[in-house]
Amino acid sequence: MDSRFAAGAAALLVVGAVASCSDPEPAARPAGGLPAGTAEVSIGGAGPGTTNAVSCTTTGTLTTINTGDENSGTTSSIDSTEGLTLQYTEITNVGGFTGSYWADLGPAAEVEMTAGTYLMTGSATGFKIDNPSARTSETFSIRVAC
Repeated sequence: MDSRFAAGAAALLVVGAVASCSDPEPAARPAGGLPAGTAEVSIGGAGPGTTNAVSCTTTGTLTTINTGDENSGTTSSIDSTEGLTLQYTEITNVGGFTGSYWADLGPAAEVEMTAGTYLMTGSATGFKIDNPSARTSETFSIRVAC
């Protein structure tokens, strides 16, 4: 009897060890969310361009979000004092457009958070690479998960 019990216990240990080594199922991403460290940026409705170069820094009620790099990307600041308010967005050579949005200098931009993903939309003023001497405005949409 003891040898059957020992054999059964050994079999359960082997099954348990194999099961614990398998990869767990990845958590399902909530609807409307992006994977952490991912951003989608569109300018003038073109895009989205996706990047995994994302950096988020929170100090008090301000969150600064960087996407891309110094050659092509965005920097935005969100204030969470009373809800979410986009303070500014600077766009550098995204889709051939370089410009910025600043709160209180034109129509307000929108910012919301769904499933851990920020969505910032609005209009930025700047220049296009194909005509750098003509000032223009472009709509922007930035989705980012920190």
